[in-house]
Amino acid sequence: MDTVLIELKHEKARALLQDLEAMNIIRVVQPAQPISEGIAARFAGSIPAEEADRLNEYIKQSRDEWERPI
Repeated sequence: MDTVLIELKHEKARALLQDLEAMNIIRVVQPAQPISEGIAARFAGSIPAEEADRLNEYIKQSRDEWERPI
């Protein structure tokens, strides 16, 4: 049998799939590995905004130090 990946656009779709599964027409399987999302989306909100701002300022300052002549 073929396996297909679908995106549910409405909560009623889940109920329809469950009904089809109950009638042994389809079998719903969970992916072994979650679908890869961008690194920014995966870590968004993982640190407070104030901490992120301080970190970005530190990185910018560090990069500026490399740009100036020694």
